[in-house]
Amino acid sequence: MLRLNGGELLPLLFPEFMQHSHMAQSVPATVVSAGRISLENGRISAYGASSSLNVGSRDEDSGIIQAYLEGQNIIQQEL
Repeated sequence: MLRLNGGELLPLLFPEFMQHSHMAQSVPATVVSAGRISLENGRISAYGASSSLNVGSRDEDSGIIQAYLEGQNIIQQEL
């Protein structure tokens, strides 16, 4: 999950073979959380952590990613 300059949260999803640290270096944003996602019963579940960034996923990440993919709130403000 990235925080853009205006404070908006934006999920960045990419294949598992890519490293979190490489992706973080390629975007002008702050890393808020990182980990993996899975699809369980039609719902996104964020879990785990990134060893290359030393940061984990957050409880709210699942809902933010789900809303993004459903087009409800493309970019969300962090509370």
